[in-house]
Amino acid sequence: MFGRTDVNLVDVQTNPLGLDREDPASADDVTTINQLHLPVGKPVLIHLSTKDVLHSFYLPEMRVKQDAVPGIVVRVWFEPTVTTTDMRTQKGNDKFGYEIGCAQLCGLGHYRMKGFLTVHAQDEFDSWMAERQEENKPKEGEEGDEFWG
Repeated sequence: MFGRTDVNLVDVQTNPLGLDREDPASADDVTTINQLHLPVGKPVLIHLSTKDVLHSFYLPEMRVKQDAVPGIVVRVWFEPTVTTTDMRTQKGNDKFGYEIGCAQLCGLGHYRMKGFLTVHAQDEFDSWMAERQEENKPKEGEEGDEFWG
């Protein structure tokens, strides 16, 4: 669950959701754009929602496909069982990446609705999270200090 948010804290580059970094609940909050990072072997629950038209969350290698319906929160769960690194070895493709797509023709922007999933070993995931959390801490003299203190 995200910590508090405030519209006055929104910054497109550094804080797109307006997270209040003073809130202790935001200490583990990490935001990415079109990227999902998960540890291997842990169940994942995603809450899907949309404000406009039908979309469909699609992870073909995980055999996950779930429609997102306007006005309804739909839950979908899965458990990644193979890390991205191991899948690259299995496929003999060192550029392999799990793709996330929209499987519902949803409008003119449909072709851009694409993301990537990286499945890490637990220790790699912990390191990735620690790095992101450190990056998200406000730096002294950084714009927004008037809100973060």
